[in-house]
Amino acid sequence: MMDYSNLLRTQILNKLEEIGGNSLLITSANPGEGKTFTSINLSISIAQELNRTVLLVDADLRRPANTHFDFARDHFGLNTKQGLADYLLGQVELQDLLINPGIDKLTILPSGRALPNSAELLGSARMEQLIIEMKNRYQDRIVIIDGPSIFMCPDPVILSRLVDGVLLVVETERTSPKDIKRLLELIGNRPIIGTVLNKDRSKRA
Repeated sequence: MMDYSNLLRTQILNKLEEIGGNSLLITSANPGEGKTFTSINLSISIAQELNRTVLLVDADLRRPANTHFDFARDHFGLNTKQGLADYLLGQVELQDLLINPGIDKLTILPSGRALPNSAELLGSARMEQLIIEMKNRYQDRIVIIDGPSIFMCPDPVILSRLVDGVLLVVETERTSPKDIKRLLELIGNRPIIGTVLNKDRSKRA
C-alpha cells in the first residue's frame, strides 16, 4: 500500500506542478467508491514529503450517514462538532477549526454540521475567498478537498471550479462506463489530473 501511495503522490505532485497549481478536489461518481480513503492516504503521503504541508478539507457538507465517513472522527479519532459548514455560516473563525491530527505537516478542516443547502454555501463568495486564502497562505501547501460524490448533489461541480484540478476515484466492476461518461460531462473543462482505480469494495467514502 505504501508503494502505491508514493506512486500516486508523485503523479499528483508532478501534475500540479505542470499546471502551476496546489489544490485538488477528490470525487467519484457514486457514494462508497473510496474517495475519502483516497483523500486521507494521499494527504498523509504528501505530508511525508520534506518540503510539503497538506491541508485536508472535508467538504461533504450533506454527509449521508451510510455513505460517507466523517474523517475527523472516524479516521483520526477527533470529536469535532464544528467545521467548514459553521465557517461558511459565519459562526466561527477559520483558525478555530484547523486541527493537527497528530501527523506532522498535516492539518485538517472538518465538515462540521450537515447542511441541506450546501450548494448555496459552497458557491458563495465566502467559500471562494476561503479557497484563495487556503491556497495562497503557504507556498509549500497542498490543499486536498474531499468532496461529495458527483451524482449525489451539485456540490462537486461547484467545488471543481474553485480548485486547480480534479482527481477521480473509480471502483472497478462498480463504476460503469456510462457513469464515467456522465461524470466527465458534469466536470466539463476542469483539469482532471488523475484517476484512481479502487478495487476494494469494502472501503466506503
